[in-house]
Amino acid sequence: MELLPQSKEALDEYVTLSVEDVEGLLRVIEGWAVRSVPECVALSVTLLDEDLTFTLVDDPARTATRASAAAPASAAEPEAPAYALDEGEWADMARERAFEGIQSTVSLPVVQQGRAVLTIDLYASTAHAFHDRIDGLVSALGAWQAGAVTNADLGFETLRRAEEAPERLREQRIVDVATGLLAARTDVSTPEAHDALVRAAEAAEVSEVQAAKVTRSILS
Repeated sequence: MELLPQSKEALDEYVTLSVEDVEGLLRVIEGWAVRSVPECVALSVTLLDEDLTFTLVDDPARTATRASAAAPASAAEPEAPAYALDEGEWADMARERAFEGIQSTVSLPVVQQGRAVLTIDLYASTAHAFHDRIDGLVSALGAWQAGAVTNADLGFETLRRAEEAPERLREQRIVDVATGLLAARTDVSTPEAHDALVRAAEAAEVSEVQAAKVTRSILS
């Protein structure tokens, strides 16, 4: 698998030390995943504290083409299956609306000291790729078995989040710079300066990033 181009860009911007080597982590997970589930065609890791997603795909160019060619969702509500609690029918309906090439998924949270710190999402090209394999994945990846969820992201939502990661990091850098300037100018702690920035944004009914840009312009 290859890094999504936006994930490559985001890794160049990523400086937080909660996970020192994100690409290394992705590659380790890839190795375990493809050995356990040969049908695995993509994987994403979401760092929950930073709300950042990084993605590996079987072919980044082809994935981008599939994403851009995807038809917009219909405004009409999907027709309910004959038996509303029939999970098999709901799964079949979801696959009809799935991202092309993805027929099954599993989401595995990783918990440290009682707190979820990241989520691993795996995507496979066949409908039953993860059948009888989740226990092995949980053990290999150090995930929380009770939190495992199957087929919750057949639309490959983590791809969209991974594509947004570079912009999210650039915006966070703007907020961090403005917070630092405000803290230095007003002689308060960084958390206090950030709280003041958030309050200013709410009072002005603008986004935190917009308030940060104004603050940075005034204080620079």
